[in-house]
Amino acid sequence: MGGPRFPAAAMLLDAKVCSLDTFDELFVKITQEREIQDGYFLLIHPDETQLLFVVNGAPYAAGRVSGEERATSDIADFFTAYAQHPESPLSFFVADRRLLLGLMVLFHHPATLRVTTDGARMEAFLEQLAMRPQNAILALHCGDEWAVSIFDKGRPVVNYFPSATGSIPTAQTPAGQLLAYVESRPRGEAEVEVFEETRVWPASDAGRVTPETWHHLSQLYGKTTASEKDTLPLLLEAAPQFEIPEALEPTPIGAAASVRASAPPRPVQAVPAAGSTQEAEPPAPETPSAPPPEVFLYFGDRHLGTFSLAGGELTIGRSSGNDIMVDNAGVSRRHAVIRMSGGRVSVEDLRSANGTMVNGKRVATQELHDADEITIVKHRLVLHVPKEGEAVKPEAPEIAGQRTVSIDPAAVTQALAGRIGARAESATPVLRPCLILPDLKKYTLEDEEVTLGSGPECNIQLSGMFVAKLHTRIIPFKEGQYKIVHMAGLSGTRVNGGKITERILKHGDEIEIGKSKLLFRIER
Repeated sequence: MGGPRFPAAAMLLDAKVCSLDTFDELFVKITQEREIQDGYFLLIHPDETQLLFVVNGAPYAAGRVSGEERATSDIADFFTAYAQHPESPLSFFVADRRLLLGLMVLFHHPATLRVTTDGARMEAFLEQLAMRPQNAILALHCGDEWAVSIFDKGRPVVNYFPSATGSIPTAQTPAGQLLAYVESRPRGEAEVEVFEETRVWPASDAGRVTPETWHHLSQLYGKTTASEKDTLPLLLEAAPQFEIPEALEPTPIGAAASVRASAPPRPVQAVPAAGSTQEAEPPAPETPSAPPPEVFLYFGDRHLGTFSLAGGELTIGRSSGNDIMVDNAGVSRRHAVIRMSGGRVSVEDLRSANGTMVNGKRVATQELHDADEITIVKHRLVLHVPKEGEAVKPEAPEIAGQRTVSIDPAAVTQALAGRIGARAESATPVLRPCLILPDLKKYTLEDEEVTLGSGPECNIQLSGMFVAKLHTRIIPFKEGQYKIVHMAGLSGTRVNGGKITERILKHGDEIEIGKSKLLFRIER
């Protein structure tokens, strides 16, 4: 039975019919006895092909191929297809981390650019990519074969060709290898897809795996219902997304990603460990006259909100149930918590995948002081501890000529829902949605559609090679919200770094179209 052929370092299992009952034993042999930690399973059946990506010896993500269509899927979908087609041949391929990244990008993201080229035009195409110096994944599709190339700052640095390719003329450089590969194809041409979004993340159900269940995967994913999904222990919960790093070293998946703090490290006071004979200092008395500490949330230099510790605790994470919600795929659903007790403030990392940094140092638990900076992936949180008698709240930094307003989250919700009454209006400023344009001008959003693109008829005109005439719409949505919709254009529409089809905008969202960046804000 035919099927797509992807690159691999080696093949351990070659299209064998294995019953689902024997899968767990096979998985243990590969990951434990053979000590193969990274690779992918390929399950081919008449309707489509299923892939299961294995990282650090555990399922990480899944994908499916049906004709010309590719899509990412839950890990449970792989086992469902396995159970429905028990006679389908199963293969396992060994792959290094960069190859796994390249393959998973094919399923996670739509291509930025797609062309059909031959050997003569391929050289000119590579020269065009070199003029756009950024990291990318290049996929070459010839019939059922797929080749993957990793680009660093616009130039190929490593290529992966399918094992069934046959003899490829040798070349000194990665670019020469790509040209030779295209010329060696039967028709002398290949379909080329360029992916400029190189981040991937685990499947939504990767967190089902625990030390007690990793060797019973067929039962775990074959019998667990959707309603049980969120109640299971999370060992790999929000395993870090990863992308091509600047030095192009394989990024450790499942280990902490390095985060660069914008403030230099500073000494912090040590807290005696549990059971230590060192006498702990008595808790500092709270000062009734001082306002409670506050936490400022930033994305880069943009102030996104201010949160009070008056309740004694602030949870931080990706899910909506947190006090501070950080919408980033690399942030765990429950990432960290900031607590105040006895006049002292501390932060605790909740076993997050990408870690929590304080002043540039990764911590598990750390006491905080005034002006300490917490870094979680690309967001920063700065603690402000008011002094006794301080009555005026410090102003947040100004951003690119626009004064940033400290916004209470509850007030934002009320404003967007149109439910601020007369009493609230007297205490809370009127909040209006707007766009901060690339030239730093402000475009106020009203109750009508806003169009963005390169065409002269658009409300907001943007330039760029891959910007469509009508690229994006921003449409008033229910209860005063605004929805952004991608319409056309090879560069896509990104919100906070991720490509979207449509999405409800939130305060602080960064919109990227081509090389233009806009900021959606709620201001008074």
